[in-house]
Amino acid sequence: MIILRATADVLRVVTSAIADIEVHVSAMEADNAVPPVIQDIVRSNIASIVTATTTTILDCTTVNRRRNVRHINIYNNHATTACQVDVEHTDGTNAEVLASVSLLAGETLVFTQDGVWQHFTVDGALYSSVGNAATQADMEAATETKKYATPQNFNWHPGTNKCWGHVIGAGAPVLAAGFNIASIADTAAGRLGITIGVDFSSANYSIVSQIERGGTALGETAVEQSAIRNASPAAGVFELESYDHTVTTLAADDPNSTFFMCAGDQA
Repeated sequence: MIILRATADVLRVVTSAIADIEVHVSAMEADNAVPPVIQDIVRSNIASIVTATTTTILDCTTVNRRRNVRHINIYNNHATTACQVDVEHTDGTNAEVLASVSLLAGETLVFTQDGVWQHFTVDGALYSSVGNAATQADMEAATETKKYATPQNFNWHPGTNKCWGHVIGAGAPVLAAGFNIASIADTAAGRLGITIGVDFSSANYSIVSQIERGGTALGETAVEQSAIRNASPAAGVFELESYDHTVTTLAADDPNSTFFMCAGDQA
């Protein structure tokens, strides 16, 4: 709960942008008797806050009264604009921030009668208690400690594979499974071209690949190796080569299966 005591205590909202912030407050008002006697049920619907300003949302101006705040609802009704919202309590001298959050369009900040602040998305889902979702820049920096990773933004972390694949079939390859792969192509004997879905930011990313041999024998045509084709990696494509151990020259050979994964900075 939040207590306002007459007569200087004020609860207010500080907004940072020209948005459309709608505020509702419900409270119980009691006198200073022992035990206190409930005098009134108070509620206020604040006119939409449409500027960067400081707005009083509840006060306690009646002598010998106190107000027990049971619920606060702060909603960003703007269609597109995000707004930083700080909820403050002041006793007329000292102002203390009780909650601070960036409300995206359609989001809500709620103070419950249990004394808990909750931040809801535009779809009504409750955000994590550690803060807002990390941005692409947050994930790429990998230093943020007060934001959370979503299934979408997790892919931006530098330690995460940005694409991978399992290709089967000799000469007529098929992508059996994969992530962020737009297409594959048999570009020549022993050569496999891969086109990435969402490109890397440059050709400076890591590629790890391996092939499955065609059998368990250790003859020169059954022992195979793979490599990244010289100068083939670009932001959105790369090519893999495979060879068997034919005497002297090696020979291009299509493997039964190819496995690969890539890590780096995504565009």
